[in-house]
Amino acid sequence: MAVGISALLLGAAFAVPGPAGADPLADPVTATVWADQPTIAEYRVTNGYSVNSADGDIVVRRTATGAYTVELEGAATTGGVAHVVAYGGGPVHCTVAGWYRSLVAPDLLIQVRCFSATGAPVDSRFVATFTNRRQIHQGRLAWFVTDQAAPTGVRTLPATYGYDSTGGEIRYERLEKGRYQFRMNPNPDPPGTGYFPMTHVTALGTGAVNCQISWPDHWQVRCANPAGAPVDARFAVTYGTRVDLLGHSAGPRFASGTLYGENVRDGVISGDSYNSTVDPHGGATGALLGTGRYQLTFQNTGTTFGTAFVNAHAPHFDSQPTRGHCVLASWGRSGADTVVRVNCYAWLGVPANLNARISYTTWPYA
Repeated sequence: MAVGISALLLGAAFAVPGPAGADPLADPVTATVWADQPTIAEYRVTNGYSVNSADGDIVVRRTATGAYTVELEGAATTGGVAHVVAYGGGPVHCTVAGWYRSLVAPDLLIQVRCFSATGAPVDSRFVATFTNRRQIHQGRLAWFVTDQAAPTGVRTLPATYGYDSTGGEIRYERLEKGRYQFRMNPNPDPPGTGYFPMTHVTALGTGAVNCQISWPDHWQVRCANPAGAPVDARFAVTYGTRVDLLGHSAGPRFASGTLYGENVRDGVISGDSYNSTVDPHGGATGALLGTGRYQLTFQNTGTTFGTAFVNAHAPHFDSQPTRGHCVLASWGRSGADTVVRVNCYAWLGVPANLNARISYTTWPYA
């Protein structure tokens, strides 16, 4: 297997989404970045596993230990959603501190922070993604960014903070410390189709916080500090059926699946998945490589380039506490397939069998 992969601010960190008509770019901005040189002060990403739909270069700057700014040249825009996940296999987790237009060039800047298992800043490789896509050809796409860590009652997000292809409002509320319920229109798929959803979440901020989605379609997000204690936080979510993490529903090969690590029996791990090359379901095979170490093979998605992503998701019952986080260990082509490997850790960095939600996508022209 080939490995590797390979402005105004709201408060102090977050971009103020502007009206869609203010965007200098008529086309959607999508990007994915494999930042593979964590100790270099500044470099242009040339590893081939990164892409900027604005056709500009991608520059990564290290501003302090574990602190990075990703510059998407020529991609200045408003709104959208950014995600990040640590890469390399160790117990590191990353957050998005903010994204905004550059004040001196037509570029988009995404700020990333990475932390060790104990919450100390640490240099790390990572994968970051961005999209502001507001149109799809099939399925359902929704993304949003919460604007408060502790809203009072049910809060309806301003339109510039999210998008739902069904046209409905996106609302959320804080159920208790660190636990949130979001509400959207139901999926438009006819009864019986049951397409498995793709959904990922990233904590927003400069602190060591990890957020995760609850069991599929419970539509809850839960956030905790490195010791597992619930904490209030802002977060970003991308959700969809028959779409990838960048909002593509046609063009690339893509797949998403969940491995149910909490249900491992006799060395066997079960899961659910959707694969754009296999109609209508399946197309993925999971394997347990060791405690908290999984491999997910997406059939018929193998191409030269692509990008992977992973989140831990919460236990089956919402009454159970969250247990940790997952990181990307590697991904690459294996014949006609794509193999993604992830490592999962309990709080404070102990390997553990967690539920893991894994996605993979190629470029639209691959």
